[in-house]
Amino acid sequence: MLSQEIERYLESLDSQRKFSPHTIRAYARILQDFKDFLQDDIPAEKLNTDLMRDWLWSLKENKKAVATQSQAVACLKSFGKHLVRCEKLAHNPASAIKTPKKPQRLVSFLSQKDILLKTEFGDSENTLRARTVLELLYGTGLRISECANLVWENLNFTEELVRVWGKGSKERIIPLTKEAIKWLCKYKDFQSKNAIPCFPKNFVFSKNGEAPYNTRKLYSDIHNLLRSTGWEGKASPHVLRHTFATHLLENGANIVTVQKLLGHSNPNTTQIYTHVSAEMLKDSLKQAHPRG
Repeated sequence: MLSQEIERYLESLDSQRKFSPHTIRAYARILQDFKDFLQDDIPAEKLNTDLMRDWLWSLKENKKAVATQSQAVACLKSFGKHLVRCEKLAHNPASAIKTPKKPQRLVSFLSQKDILLKTEFGDSENTLRARTVLELLYGTGLRISECANLVWENLNFTEELVRVWGKGSKERIIPLTKEAIKWLCKYKDFQSKNAIPCFPKNFVFSKNGEAPYNTRKLYSDIHNLLRSTGWEGKASPHVLRHTFATHLLENGANIVTVQKLLGHSNPNTTQIYTHVSAEMLKDSLKQAHPRG
């Protein structure tokens, strides 16, 4: 039955395919919604493209966001592949379904002037941790989840490198900026002076070295820090990732390099930053050209 195959599929995402817990939870919700739409627990062999299209159309009619619809299509395609692998179906019924196009939007990012933090920071753990996280995110383009899961052995100050495992447990090695190293060393000194262990296997951002701060805590650190500097745009860790990529392109980095640093498996994901740079060039031309 379909419900049994869904359970097997979700188990395989965790044990065999190493999907992130966040993606597994999202796919579980999507497939539950799909099953609820069908009303009956049909045999997996009877799943077809028309049933999938009907459900996806209902999402559109209910004005679900395009991103939500796209994730639903991705989930159905992945589940369809699972059914083919398990020989429940001869062909993937979702393979013919097109992913809806997302409306093009420019990402939010800080200018090179905005990121020059001139605000004085105190010596408390909160302010020191916030500044360290900011310099790490802006200097490397890490996701906030990757930052939260860092242990000290991931950082090599001598070689000026950080090793992370991103989506799909893909490893990448990223250069560390001098500024990021400076604040990480300050934070490590603070942790050591306050008897918080900083051994290789200990988490970098942690109260006790054993349990990491959750991403919500680090998100709050960044939000409060950016607001304290007078930044009025979106104040989230992901804005710093956008800022990292945008500033690299502004200063001559090529798109392939930025893609590798961000850990994007699909180059199209990185293309949005070229749109950002193009918009900035257009603005500059309009301001400077006599016929702008």
